[in-house]
Formats: sequence, C-alpha cells, structure tokens
Amino acid sequence: MKQQAAHVKAERDILAEADSNWIVKLYYSFQDEQSLYLIMEYVPGGDMMQLLINKGLFEEKLARFYIAELTCAIEYVHGLGFIHRDIKPDNILIDQNGHIKLT
Repeated sequence: MKQQAAHVKAERDILAEADSNWIVKLYYSFQDEQSLYLIMEYVPGGDMMQLLINKGLFEEKLARFYIAELTCAIEYVHGLGFIHRDIKPDNILIDQNGHIKLT
C-alpha cells in the first residue's frame, strides 16, 4: 500500500512539473488521512482504447499521426528526467481537437 501511495505521489509531482499540451494538466491536489485527490484537466475525447474499440484498426495516416504525437509526448516526459512506465491505450487521452494527452 505504501508503494502504491508513493507511485501516486510521484505521478502527482510529475504532473505538477509538466507544462505541455502533450500531458494532461494537474490543476491542484489535496489529501485527507486516507486518500490523495488529483484535480485534473477534463479531456472530452475519451481514451485511445475506446477509440480503438469504436474504430477498429486505424488507417495508416491516422496511425502515423498518433504515433508521431505519442513520440513527442514521450520525448517531453523523458526531457523532464522521467520514464512513463505505463504507456497503454487507456493512458492516452484524446482532446476535443483529436490530439493526444498522456496521463
């Protein structure tokens, strides 16, 4: 349980430091005796997993677009000195303009 709490706090610290369109924004966080709460940007397009379920296979042009954006997002995170360690469709959000944001 302590290790999980440490991971959540580390994620909070990364989100607080990040200032990029590629990363979901953290507005503020607070905690009580039992939980840590993260108030984050609402990203209305859902996640990549749901998009894959709805669309099936992506056409090559769309796949290239998302891979290019994901590469930029990962490069930004690495530039901060962090490794994401959980890149999966569920953690790739789609904004109202069709661009990605990592969570």
